[in-house]
Amino acid sequence: HDLDTLKKHKVTHILNVACGVENAFLSDFTYKSISILDLPETNILSYFPECFEFIEQAKMKDGVVLVHCNAGISRAAAIVIGFLMNSEETSFTSAFSLVKNARPSICPNSGFMEQLRTYQEGSLAQE
Repeated sequence: HDLDTLKKHKVTHILNVACGVENAFLSDFTYKSISILDLPETNILSYFPECFEFIEQAKMKDGVVLVHCNAGISRAAAIVIGFLMNSEETSFTSAFSLVKNARPSICPNSGFMEQLRTYQEGSLAQE
């Protein structure tokens, strides 16, 4: 909810994967909101296609995407890690390290971590 910071970082698109967080600046950004529960049993992989499509569409317009959840620790991190694994064809370990270096506080819940590892195995199987 800090317009100056968002503008400073040239954010154009916001992917809101929080629960109960309203989008604040509807006239300033392109939003996509998906309520994802931060629970180990939540199937985070099922949200990947629509999240990745939104991020890709923004990238095609030279946009900058902020992915956020309630605390910026679990859901948003899992989405960004999955996106990097998918778009950059990188391993879970590499994608996790990139995101962790950018935001040291990330800590996807245990279920999301397991699903991301499984997602990597599925990606490798398709090659």
